[in-house]
Amino acid sequence: MQAQLIGKNKKGLSREQSRGFATLEILIAFMILILCISAVIMVSFGNQSVVVDSQISNEAISKAQSLLEKARADSRFDFNLVNPFTDTETSGPLTFNKKLDVKQIDLFTKELTATISWQIGGRNLSTALATLLTNPTVVNGGDTCSSVLVGDWKNPKIENIISFSGFSGIPVGTYALTDIDVFKDKLYVTVGKTSDKTDPTFFVFDILDPSNPTLLGKLDNDIDVIAGLNSAVVFGKYAFVASASSYSRGQMQVIDLDSMSVKTFKVPVLDPFGSSEGLGNSIFYDNKTIYLGLTKSNSENEFNIIDVSDPLNPDYKAGYPVGNAINAIVVRDKYAYIASPNSEELQILNINNPNVPTPAGRFGVGSGNGKSIWLIGDKIYFGRTTDGGGGEDFQILNNANSNITLPKLGGANISSSVNGVIVRDYLSFLLTGTKGTGSKLQIFKTDDLSNITSWNPTPLTLSSTGNVIEPSIDCEGNRLYVSSNDASGQGSIYIIKPGP
Repeated sequence: MQAQLIGKNKKGLSREQSRGFATLEILIAFMILILCISAVIMVSFGNQSVVVDSQISNEAISKAQSLLEKARADSRFDFNLVNPFTDTETSGPLTFNKKLDVKQIDLFTKELTATISWQIGGRNLSTALATLLTNPTVVNGGDTCSSVLVGDWKNPKIENIISFSGFSGIPVGTYALTDIDVFKDKLYVTVGKTSDKTDPTFFVFDILDPSNPTLLGKLDNDIDVIAGLNSAVVFGKYAFVASASSYSRGQMQVIDLDSMSVKTFKVPVLDPFGSSEGLGNSIFYDNKTIYLGLTKSNSENEFNIIDVSDPLNPDYKAGYPVGNAINAIVVRDKYAYIASPNSEELQILNINNPNVPTPAGRFGVGSGNGKSIWLIGDKIYFGRTTDGGGGEDFQILNNANSNITLPKLGGANISSSVNGVIVRDYLSFLLTGTKGTGSKLQIFKTDDLSNITSWNPTPLTLSSTGNVIEPSIDCEGNRLYVSSNDASGQGSIYIIKPGP
């Protein structure tokens, strides 16, 4: 009988058992190795995703910064160009949604928020930057109309009416209103004709609460006649008014709003034997200078430049013969834009040298008269009196070059005279009417110049019967203020806000 020897290792395990454990250890080692490799791969791809997200986020921040920088540049050119908008931009496989929100904080400040959003890997991501922009050039006087549209302007409504027939503090009589200027919750009103020669022709109202305006002050600029004032502009503590009361009292008067005292100024006479004498008809203030337009005159220049660095001691600089009445003046960047009944209904003068104004660009289309001007960016929104021939009473012009005949960008036949124009973002507010048709507020969508369309389906009627003295319009914040006269010549102020 043979003896069988069975070998054991030091742990007392058989060779077969030892080989099994070795295999198991190898398997465990492989599993650990696979887990480590998987972890390394996950970390690698995770880091790559973080890097990609960071790169896209930086690109989005750059786009948001670009939106704010463009808005800042636009504000320096024209504060009214800063308005809300949305857009998209494709960058490789990504589409960025760009949005600029604009909120009017006060009359001189806008809050901007630039938001960039995108989608990647089923995730919606976004970044936003914000800033404030101010308009210090109009702190003491100028345009305080907000270009940011708020509310339902498809259905504007009359919030209140200041009737000059029976308003507390206004003497009984007829007041034909000619112009209004609204600035910092004050409403300044000029009267062209009264029923009694001692009746006031200039009024100041507090409209901090538009639903409850109060009369702050009034004066008669000329106690010897019933004629009064045609236009006004306020800067600081002074109101500069275009006077039509009497030739001897001068064509411009300066009203100290604290004392309600009047300083008169007469444009130099060129021809004392002229057959007609010009009266104050329109006025504009810019950078310590008054630009005064007269009625048609053979005795003086109809366009006049007056230095009012010292408002109570105006200094005449120069004039220019337009050859007709000047209905409206707007000045910007050393150019004066003049609306008149001439064949060149819009005439542009270069006033870089205020002592020697010279002709520059122009525009004219027919038998209508240039009536109203609104200038934003490189566009002019131009209102004309209706010519009755189906022509476009409202024109939008390219003012990129003020030294040429301005190209027309678009227009609309309103079938009525456009006595006033205010443009806010994509809407144009037109004050229309004639002596026979009364006055209405018509609103048009004008961002697509090839397709100008009515925005308010039914024009807002202010006065069903008109007067030879035409209505006027101004704006502050999100409200419109309109003067209008009925057939008898009695005037009212309409305060208008968005519906419903």
